[in-house]
Amino acid sequence: MPLAPSHPSLRRIAVGAIAAAAIAGLLTTTPFLAQPSASAASGFSQTTKPRVAVDPDRESVELGVRFSVKRSGTIVGIEYYDTRANRGPHIGSLWGPNGSKLATVRLPEAKKSGWVTATFSSPVRVTAGATYVASYTAPHGGYAADERYFDKTVTRGDIVFPRGAGVYAYATGGFPTSNYRNSNYYVDVRFRADAVASPSPTATATPRPTATPTRTATPTPSAIPSPPPSATPTPTPTTTPQPTTPPAPPSTGAGALGLPQEAWYGGSRYYAKFPKAAASGWTSDSFFPISVFLGKPEHAAALRAAGVNTYMGAEHDGSKISTVTAQGISVLAQQDEWTAAEVGTDPRVVGWLVSDECEMGLGGCTADSEAGRLAQQKAWVDELRGRRDGRFLHANFGNGVLGTYWSPNTMDDHLTLLDVSSVDKYAYTSPHVQGLFGANPNWPSGKNPATASAYGWLQDRMETYSTTTPNWVFVETGMPYLTESGATTITGDQIEGAVWNALIHGAGGIAYFQHNNNGTCGNYSILECGAARREKITAVNAQVTALAPALNSPSYVWTFGVGLDTALKLTGTQAYIIAMTDGGTGTRTFTLPPALASASSVEVLDEARKLAVSGGAFTDSFTTEHTHHIYRVTLP
Repeated sequence: MPLAPSHPSLRRIAVGAIAAAAIAGLLTTTPFLAQPSASAASGFSQTTKPRVAVDPDRESVELGVRFSVKRSGTIVGIEYYDTRANRGPHIGSLWGPNGSKLATVRLPEAKKSGWVTATFSSPVRVTAGATYVASYTAPHGGYAADERYFDKTVTRGDIVFPRGAGVYAYATGGFPTSNYRNSNYYVDVRFRADAVASPSPTATATPRPTATPTRTATPTPSAIPSPPPSATPTPTPTTTPQPTTPPAPPSTGAGALGLPQEAWYGGSRYYAKFPKAAASGWTSDSFFPISVFLGKPEHAAALRAAGVNTYMGAEHDGSKISTVTAQGISVLAQQDEWTAAEVGTDPRVVGWLVSDECEMGLGGCTADSEAGRLAQQKAWVDELRGRRDGRFLHANFGNGVLGTYWSPNTMDDHLTLLDVSSVDKYAYTSPHVQGLFGANPNWPSGKNPATASAYGWLQDRMETYSTTTPNWVFVETGMPYLTESGATTITGDQIEGAVWNALIHGAGGIAYFQHNNNGTCGNYSILECGAARREKITAVNAQVTALAPALNSPSYVWTFGVGLDTALKLTGTQAYIIAMTDGGTGTRTFTLPPALASASSVEVLDEARKLAVSGGAFTDSFTTEHTHHIYRVTLP
């Protein structure tokens, strides 16, 4: 079953994410007539019954299933398994490959437990190989749900349900993209395939590439099967080179804004060249790395429930690595603690943590020169590359980001060695860090370092060393082992602001430093520093995950106005403006780019409000320096 939100702040998180699957290489032939088959078929038999017919979740939720068809044809209706506990009204929806709603229908109420069906007013044409979603609303919960059902691809006739097919969204009527333990929510379609017909003798055909089923962002941890025949074969590092220019974004509306795009590492597609990451769902547009540093193995289930999907290092406390991966969490195993034998072939160990702050002479890089520390980093990288185990290499950096004393000449060389980087400097809580920032020649003159803006600045600094290596930005979740005078504990709102400012500036992932020594709560601050903090971080992670398809697309270059810090993204026909101030508060005016200027309004995500657009502009207010808003605008 989905994780039921247990507090209002999380229930307000709209999981209205956008699927963005490109459809290309369709079969082309000289036209011929194909008569539709006489009857429509379903993926599930009317005698199919769920093991759990009534889930205890009572939240309003949209429940769906991803599917593709082997032959082109039409979807004539929606089905779902209903009980009297699953009270309506129920609305069925069919969604296209780009997340657009293709059709809706009112579903009847069950008089007794079983399958109910409703027919669309007009059949909907679907293309073989493309991924669609069928869903229905369960406004009071009580739905059917069987976990682990879609641990592997399920094929029924012409209908193919990919691994992780079951999806949900805690916003009825919203596009469902979240996955929980590969559950089946017993949603189905009525599909009528085109009859097989032979093309005329003059027909010519262009071979169709195998379509890749949409993967779940968080597949379950049990033994991961080999990709089904309909899936793209797992690439090897030697056949999929790192892109030197950003690939086209995963959106059918790419380029529609007519604006230049910022330098970009490639989003989730970047991980296609690493077989372990690809097999664990990292190439899905709906996956975005949210990690915790040195996670405790026994905390894996609780952290997974809080929205963490990756351990950047796992405590080597005698537990098996599967203690973590069995909870659906990916691991970057620290190479100086976990042996190759301990890690084995576990597909969820997607990478190796090579070092932590090597450029500062830490993490085993004990050479007394900048060149010597780089040489040590390279030696580790060479050894790990030699394993050829399909895992990417990651290292974390500290003061080297400043470009001064610690590593003034070799930061770009470090990043060239690696596949993924991260950076940690705790601006909200450490007076020492605030002083380092304020004295740095690259820091904006007169700006307060103890603000969310500092975390976006860290991302900008890392991009001066590489724009082709995804970088994750650390955010502390307590007092991060500080002993200096004046050290503080970060607040939940500051955590939220730091995360979103880093994402505005292009962070390819978020890393939480949870270890804490504030003396008032536990060492693991995400779980042991009060329910309010945990719930806040969970809500932040839910919103980040919901916006993953947009975060996995390139940012467009556009200045919306004075005093703003923004990112402009496009997925399908939906533009997203992620916005904060440049450190101040108050009202700000946004001037939309020409492609959006004729819109009549913008929707403020997760805030249940819309803003009117007048003369191609709108205004909104920001109550604190860490306040963020996300606006959605439909391309006219």
